[in-house]
Amino acid sequence: MTSALTPFEIEAYLTRVWQQPVRVEGLARIPGGASRETYRFDAIAGDETHQLILRREPAKGLIDTESATEFRAYQSAAGVVPVPRAIALEPDGAELGRPFFIMERVEGGEVAGSFARDPFGAHGAAIGEAFFGALGRLAAHDPAGSPLANHSPAPAPDECWRVALDYWAGVIEEDALLPQPIARAAIRWLRTNPPPPAQRVAIVHGDYRSGNVMHDGSGGMRAMFDWEMAHLGDPLEDLGWALDPIWDHFVPGSASGMVPRAEAIAIWERASGLTVDPVAMRWWSLFASVKGIAIWLSAFREFVDGGRQDVVLAVSGWYTARRQDAIIAAQLVGKTFDPVPAMPTSDLAQVLLGAGIAAAGAGEKMGAVDVFAGSTLTVAALLALLGAQEAEKAAAWRHADIADMRRLLGSDAPAIGEGMTLAALDTAWATLATALIAHHDQLAEHGGDDSALLDFYRESAARRELAWPL
Repeated sequence: MTSALTPFEIEAYLTRVWQQPVRVEGLARIPGGASRETYRFDAIAGDETHQLILRREPAKGLIDTESATEFRAYQSAAGVVPVPRAIALEPDGAELGRPFFIMERVEGGEVAGSFARDPFGAHGAAIGEAFFGALGRLAAHDPAGSPLANHSPAPAPDECWRVALDYWAGVIEEDALLPQPIARAAIRWLRTNPPPPAQRVAIVHGDYRSGNVMHDGSGGMRAMFDWEMAHLGDPLEDLGWALDPIWDHFVPGSASGMVPRAEAIAIWERASGLTVDPVAMRWWSLFASVKGIAIWLSAFREFVDGGRQDVVLAVSGWYTARRQDAIIAAQLVGKTFDPVPAMPTSDLAQVLLGAGIAAAGAGEKMGAVDVFAGSTLTVAALLALLGAQEAEKAAAWRHADIADMRRLLGSDAPAIGEGMTLAALDTAWATLATALIAHHDQLAEHGGDDSALLDFYRESAARRELAWPL
């Protein structure tokens, strides 16, 4: 657990730094930002009121990044992409005990939920122009001499892909609780088919998506947040992430719920002065999905290791990971992601659905008093709604996967237990999945036909995928 931040700690820090008495009012933790604790507050110094945001590192972070990196990214992006002004950085924690930074608070805007349906309405085209145009300007910007460039190494153009892939493949290796045959198949393909060198090494935001942009509700872009994964690399990394179907807001073919994919690329090309090579784009699109699964697996690892308390991490590591698996499996066979899950009807599922709906209503009411607590309760309700689906299909998808993997492995299939509990089925599934990964490695090494394996990955992902219930 993390200790709550108090106004007195911030007052002591700002009073020392600003060399005048400071009073903090309205301190509240706000939802979002799994890798940082985020707080909003007003700092009153003399006759001035400063509207501020504080981002503090938790005792253990989801993503291995530094506050210093995010702070310098805000400084480096200023004037290129709309961002809040960076105010102060304390890498040693000072009076707050853990590293943090402070930036100005941007008011008067809206931030879409990552899985909200039609979040931009009639203004989708306008915000798409602003959103992808800003990303193009970032790609066009020369980072030489910027605070981020002075803080982070720049890879060679032909090494951008390898540096990025090595990092996120390592995260999967370290954090996955179960074997990941679909992600491993994608990593295998990415290593075998490297993209062309980067046309330009630029500042990469690292998490450029609709849920991190504040807009004015009329198509204008007010600010881009959450630069904690910023680095120097191939700007196609950001474009691939923004185009990933995981952010389509349930409109197939939509780029971040704003504009069609082809239009988003055209906007980016105009602003960046670069041309998107389809071969490179295919690589970076698949890479984006691998990066996504790495983040969701880390989320679930943190959820489990942290004592199963942060429900946002649970949703990321469960629903989002399964949807990402389906996206990867579709890309591996050159098909468009097409979600097919349906809501459940069993008695147990109906009980969980009822509990989830009741908790969601309570969360909405609580949010009027305490935004963070209300959001937490709403996400817990969402877990119940997702759990309703899993209760109906949990044993079925495991049995089907186990049967298919035994068929694919044939006489090489390892012996597995025959227990009927979910724990026993998970153990059997993991044993066979590990063998299947080794089998796919060997097949790829000898240039064999892996189409049957790729078909299985797609079928397996479809079986496990959950419908978004809100």
